[in-house]
Amino acid sequence: MAQFNIDASLSSGKRLQWLAIADEGESLQSVADQVKRAAGKKFGPAVMLKRWGVMRASNGYITVTMNA
Repeated sequence: MAQFNIDASLSSGKRLQWLAIADEGESLQSVADQVKRAAGKKFGPAVMLKRWGVMRASNGYITVTMNA
């Protein structure tokens, strides 16, 4: 299970970003799905309809972005 804090998002006004650390062998999509589920519990099911993005940095951190 990926490590992230759903309450610690970075906001730029029109998007929210979360930093996550994947466990060994965990895919980007799996991490994004975990963050989406947690955001759905926190903000409601409408967040699933938003545009989402995910990318892995060279240092291994994963950024999951929800655009409003």
